[in-house]
Amino acid sequence: MTYELVGGDLPLRLPGTFKPWAIEVGHSKVLLRGLLGGEDGGRPRMFDVLFQDVSRISLSDRYTDLGVRTADPETMRAEERRVGGSWRGSRLFLLSEGNPCDYVVAGYLFWAEVNVFPGERSPLLEESPQPGSIVENRVFRV
Repeated sequence: MTYELVGGDLPLRLPGTFKPWAIEVGHSKVLLRGLLGGEDGGRPRMFDVLFQDVSRISLSDRYTDLGVRTADPETMRAEERRVGGSWRGSRLFLLSEGNPCDYVVAGYLFWAEVNVFPGERSPLLEESPQPGSIVENRVFRV
């Protein structure tokens, strides 16, 4: 193992422009990638946010400065009724302040600053990430 798993807190606020980056249907994973800086031609900082055990998604094509929080139980029940779902053991992670339509229903949330080129696969999707691919070797989990 090349990283340390650290308990994280919500709400989570990460700077940058985030986009849906990868979906692995068979493993029920959704990855958002955020880029910060790099406009001057330098390498941007990158943040990967991985949702695992995903049962439903409703995403925009981009987010400026990601703010993730969990919905209260009443909001989650209302959305379950609206879509005809039942998300036992999962949480409804809201992604956009003031917009309840942008969310991921998942069991787990992981995030890290990553040290890969923007087009490369996320180290959070790997069983054994390459050494140095995760900044400070820390992955946060909620």
